[in-house]
Amino acid sequence: MRDTFIKTLLAQAKTNPEIVFITGDLGFGVIEDFQKTVPDQFINAGVSEQAMMGMAAGIASTGKRVFVYSIGNFPTLRCLEQIRNDVCLMNNPVVIVSVGAGYSYGSQGYTHHALEDIAVMRALPNMNIYIPADSIESKKITEYLCESNSPSYLRLGRSGEPDITRHLNTSMPNKIIDIIEGEDGTILFVGPIGIRVLAAEKIIRKHGKKVSIASVPFVSDLDLEYLAAAANKGPIVTVEEHSNRGGFGSLILETLNSLGTTCKVKVVASKQLNLSEIGSQSFLQNQNGLDEDSIANAYMACLES
Repeated sequence: MRDTFIKTLLAQAKTNPEIVFITGDLGFGVIEDFQKTVPDQFINAGVSEQAMMGMAAGIASTGKRVFVYSIGNFPTLRCLEQIRNDVCLMNNPVVIVSVGAGYSYGSQGYTHHALEDIAVMRALPNMNIYIPADSIESKKITEYLCESNSPSYLRLGRSGEPDITRHLNTSMPNKIIDIIEGEDGTILFVGPIGIRVLAAEKIIRKHGKKVSIASVPFVSDLDLEYLAAAANKGPIVTVEEHSNRGGFGSLILETLNSLGTTCKVKVVASKQLNLSEIGSQSFLQNQNGLDEDSIANAYMACLES
């Protein structure tokens, strides 16, 4: 997914000199082509996230479209004040790119886990959030962000995520992307955790239920018509590799409440247990209730309650 982002951004930058890419001294092995091809549009700000974000906001205030790139929590939590004051409150066209969301860097420990970023970014004024599920969505969203002028947050997986959204409309804003259609409820997810959701759908099917599966890459601009129809169809389960506090599931609950719906809703998200534990991404997902069995059980519990 990150490779697709860089390749797509480079293709856009070749014809658009207003695009600037700033890295926090990482991504090497991925970003060299960008650096060599358009060196005047590339900056390595070093391991100094607060200064990097202030720099990005200043450059963006001159009319540039600036992409700031770092690991998971570093371009969000470490420089939150600069994002709030310099980017969002000034409405500067900066795209904050977080690579390695959730437990992608599981073996590095909790300091490298990105489990609170959606909640934090959701709280900021003028900030739009985009969470692609795979390289197909990543490419379309990156192209869209190159044309947008809003403060934005792009949450990417680390690399190697399988493509699961095959038929993607090019007019992407606010669209919820159907992957499987069913009549017995809906599971909505954000990001690469979708591969686990598809595995859960197979378990649910064995129970004789056909549930819709859909990716929600545009988190800040939801398709209200789609959500209202989903609420009328049956229970809704949300899945995210993020804390169960304030993230995507909370947004769906808030939105359904504003629509006056009464369907059953279950939020599947990280329980953030055993924070000192390290391990692979899949291991930590399993430990924190993000495995396919937990997702399937959440859906079945909605039917039984």
